[in-house]
Amino acid sequence: MRRLRGAISAVVVLLAVGAVFAQRAQPGQESQRPRRIAMFGSSVANGTGDELRKEGYTGRLRELLAASGWDVLNQSRGGDNTVKMAPRFAPEGTPDPATKYLMPVNPGYVVIGLSLGNEGIANVKTIPEKDGVFAQFEKGIRGFIDRSRQNGIVPVVTLCYTRNDFTEVEYGYTRRMNLLINTWDVPSVNFLGAVDDGTGKWADGFWNDALHPTAAGHSELTTTFVPSLFDALEKGKPAPTRSTAAGFARVSSGTAPLSFTPQGTVHPFAVSLTVRAQADGTIAGITGTSLTASTVPAPPARAGGPGSDRKVTTLSAGAPFSAAVGIRNGVWTYTAANATAVASTVKADAAWHQIVLSHYTARGETLLFVDGALAGKTAERLQPERFVIGGPATSTQGSAPKQADYKDLLVYRSALNADEVGALQKGTLLQASLDVYAPLTDARFERGALLENRAQSMSGVKVEGGTVTHAK
Repeated sequence: MRRLRGAISAVVVLLAVGAVFAQRAQPGQESQRPRRIAMFGSSVANGTGDELRKEGYTGRLRELLAASGWDVLNQSRGGDNTVKMAPRFAPEGTPDPATKYLMPVNPGYVVIGLSLGNEGIANVKTIPEKDGVFAQFEKGIRGFIDRSRQNGIVPVVTLCYTRNDFTEVEYGYTRRMNLLINTWDVPSVNFLGAVDDGTGKWADGFWNDALHPTAAGHSELTTTFVPSLFDALEKGKPAPTRSTAAGFARVSSGTAPLSFTPQGTVHPFAVSLTVRAQADGTIAGITGTSLTASTVPAPPARAGGPGSDRKVTTLSAGAPFSAAVGIRNGVWTYTAANATAVASTVKADAAWHQIVLSHYTARGETLLFVDGALAGKTAERLQPERFVIGGPATSTQGSAPKQADYKDLLVYRSALNADEVGALQKGTLLQASLDVYAPLTDARFERGALLENRAQSMSGVKVEGGTVTHAK
């Protein structure tokens, strides 16, 4: 009888434990996991290249999230790739005291920070060999995602980033891998959009050596994290999916109808918006602080260190700026902070058009895409503090069209390249560094209300002014 009661008790305990884990897995329910994030990667995640010795982007993320009560641990090791890092997930047998394992620190969340560089994509020559490295990396990252979830840990993946020994071939593989990870059901962070010089190498002035960023480069990487990502994951907010709701927002008057004020510092960014308008006017505005860059030759290299062509860039706050996207002389146009006009050849008409503005702070460039194609670019460095949709952000940006329709607003805390913009144009929802996905299909647009945001963040777009209605 005692054995029977003991067996029943054991079953009850197992069922209770199973119920707890099932409850944790339910989307929309708040997690009971430790508020502990482990950075699990290679040398960049470990802080290599950071001359200020702040542990690179890991240390800066720790500072960013400390006020919210998050603990960030550094479980990274230089030189690791998916193969070398796998044994560090959990010790087998007696743990090596000199090894940074993942499981023993009991994280609730893990940021997997590896790249194709350490995987060896540049060390092999033929396309079949490079395809093999690509496949090995994909399999390895998927393996870490699966093992994390099996152990009750929520995974986040950083997208692949730059190296100065990359050619156009390796750059192509990097962009391909990033697009692939963007389609997985896992949160991710777009590092490439922060430090890419446009050819797959580190932006000038932001690299310490061919493989690692400077302190400034690490800071740029840090800005691509959505500050409220882990709060959203803790609350069980699901991965973003395309809305199937009917309708769109119709704006017929007013300044700053819809606004978004991001949390913390934003450097690289991208805004995507699908809009329909037929008259000249401003359909979106951005305000903030312009940045000035001071680039000087780096101190003499140590023996075996970086070459003499290395430079160090320091960014500092400049004057306030105001920039806008709209229709000028009948075509879609971006008016930069210095009033330079980047005009497309695409006419505003009765059709829907996708407008994407992509800004790279490190390399100092803003790109305008219309309907998936690059319309032009201009040199500037911006730190945006407010985004306005549906009209101008300030009275100096002119007026909005008499009537315009809007849907599918996306705001990223990282720049998007041409491949990523092309994927958006084809209907792919990219989730890396996504702070806002507002379908703009809300049934009502009441003054002061926050609109639906399907991104894994706690951010929101606010109805601020003007006349905004739901239309079909």
